[in-house]
Amino acid sequence: MTDDTTEPTSGGEPSRTDDDRERSRAERGRAGESRRDGRQRTRRDVLATTAGLVATAGVASQTALASRASVVGSRGNDGERPPHPHERFRVEGRQAQQTKVRRDHVDVKLVKSAPALKRRYGIDRGTIQRRITFDRPEPEADDLPERRTLTRNDDWSAPIAKPGEWREAFRRDAASRDTAPAVVPDDPSAGGVVVPDGESPRRETAIDVTAASDGLARESDYAFGVYEYEQIDGLFERTAPMNVISDEPMADVVGTLTSNGYTGYVIQYDRYGYDSSREAFRTQDDSAATGTFGFLGRKHAKFWEFGGHTSCSAHVDDAVPHDAVSHEDAEEHVEGVFDDASGWSGYDDYYALENGSYLDHDGSATALFR
Repeated sequence: MTDDTTEPTSGGEPSRTDDDRERSRAERGRAGESRRDGRQRTRRDVLATTAGLVATAGVASQTALASRASVVGSRGNDGERPPHPHERFRVEGRQAQQTKVRRDHVDVKLVKSAPALKRRYGIDRGTIQRRITFDRPEPEADDLPERRTLTRNDDWSAPIAKPGEWREAFRRDAASRDTAPAVVPDDPSAGGVVVPDGESPRRETAIDVTAASDGLARESDYAFGVYEYEQIDGLFERTAPMNVISDEPMADVVGTLTSNGYTGYVIQYDRYGYDSSREAFRTQDDSAATGTFGFLGRKHAKFWEFGGHTSCSAHVDDAVPHDAVSHEDAEEHVEGVFDDASGWSGYDDYYALENGSYLDHDGSATALFR
């Protein structure tokens, strides 16, 4: 954990009985079935593509899917919302990744190319790249083969910009947005939390839950992180949504996962969250996953602690070299862990963040309370 965090704020958390938990699990199961039915075609297409990962290249990338889905579910005069203002940062091109598994290390080389990068920044051939080497301290104990080389080549489509360009965009967002608080206050007559039949309890919170006038999330709208970013050659690419939020200290959230089937020893690619209070990108503060390497896949969560809150980007990885194939399944799994953990409660889709349609992400985030 870095030292530029603030103490998480406290508030009146909803309490739950064992019967409440059983009803919540049943409702979560029914809601999950409904969401899975609704996205059956999309998930089937994604997973069918993933099935040939190790044997063949050509897996459709998460970012390409995000591009096609960027306006799905958005509303306007023609039935669609206008593109997010940050779409001006989007580039279209190709990406290739080669992963070499060797007995004592894993070497990953990622190359991305787009004509717009040459036009914008004068980058030679519009090509950016990154090379990472991971040690294998105990190759006999990890879940990787002793030796293998994996290659994939995909279309690439994503918003990407210099950190200063993102910062100026977020400042413009904050200056131009037309917003109103979207918190549901406690019932003043009962002195407790209003819980409509069949709905999750809502509570007053220190989080500034606001939304831009076009209904699409910006980093400046929230004290916690909204998106996850990847850094490559000094540029930051928006790659995934935050989908789990908590007012509780990050160490307690991560500790609950590692006490319930997750490991804190995670080999991973670094990702970044944007801390609006400091106007800076921050690499993840902690991580937890259901496997250290997850050669055949795993559930994986990355955490940031700033603005008095814990932000989490949770996803299901496919086989090495790893692409996310689901955000919703990982979010549901994390929620289930906290529903079953003593003293904790998870509430599905508590925050309607409207932070994109990445894969099966529905634009909402689960809240974790204690």
